[in-house]
Amino acid sequence: MPYPKIYIDAMLVNWGDRLFQEPLRHARALRLSRAGIRDEAARMRAQIARTLRRTPEVMVKITNKAASAQGMGAVRRHLRYISRNGRVELEDQDCDRIAGVDALRELTQAWQLGGWGIPETSTRREVFNILLSMPPGTDRQAVRNAVRDFAALEFGDGRAYVFAAHDDEAHPHVHLSVQVRGPDGRRLNPRHQDLQRWRERFAEQLREHGVEANATPRRARGATQRYPKPAVVHMIARGETPSHWAPLPTDAQRDAGWIAHGGVFAAWREMAYAMAKSRTREDRAMAVEMAYFVGAMPVQRDRPVTGRTRDAAREQPDRTAPAVDGRSDGAEPDVER
Repeated sequence: MPYPKIYIDAMLVNWGDRLFQEPLRHARALRLSRAGIRDEAARMRAQIARTLRRTPEVMVKITNKAASAQGMGAVRRHLRYISRNGRVELEDQDCDRIAGVDALRELTQAWQLGGWGIPETSTRREVFNILLSMPPGTDRQAVRNAVRDFAALEFGDGRAYVFAAHDDEAHPHVHLSVQVRGPDGRRLNPRHQDLQRWRERFAEQLREHGVEANATPRRARGATQRYPKPAVVHMIARGETPSHWAPLPTDAQRDAGWIAHGGVFAAWREMAYAMAKSRTREDRAMAVEMAYFVGAMPVQRDRPVTGRTRDAAREQPDRTAPAVDGRSDGAEPDVER
């Protein structure tokens, strides 16, 4: 018997909300009106469809570590780097273009002496250096325009920033430098959820400019590829062998990765089961796509050989009629709602 649409929408919002959060958690109100559930479910369907299509994922990363050199000396060196010492055009928060050595010198002096000022040396970050990137083949002008709009939305409170688009690598990327102190003196203090919001907002702006982009946590896609840190990459390029990094995970790491994906499997399973009971053919087709998507996840390649029978049994819950509050009896108790 098909499930009511309101129940299916509620299940999508309930499980999709935590699937696309890192860690798995609720980010929205637990109780929504029918109109709110309908709107959130439409947004969630679009998010799931992009994920199933394997839409290119955006990358947003803070590149200057808290333990590295700070202060105006470090800021000056970074601005010289992203502008290639004045040869690459910078753009600031007022959409003014900055090109040439003299203009770059004036910018650094304005940052050092204007507003709250930046000391020559500091024990904490005075500027956040942010890298925003897309895979090779993405329209470079669209990426630059999306970064401009993203920066205006996220930091357009009078905070000073500049960005530069680089075309010297296959993947289009933009370096964005944002002053930590705003006009009211308050300091930026981004947390993990802020970085995820930046990714989502950057992806939204890319879609506004006609570029298919997605922003989902790696765990929601079952991604397990281990990327070496820049220091390791440089060591390998010099022909050296890193002593504390291995390209392949150990058995213990594979087992831990499989266990960590338990909540992800539960979320995909609950959404697929609800969609399979829909009256809408598109929903039922998406449920089949979900099953294939989870089966093809990279984490499936690292599934522990021992205990497969136990894991498979745990993944097949005893189905009963859906509860009134939108929960099913098959939900794993250890997954946070």
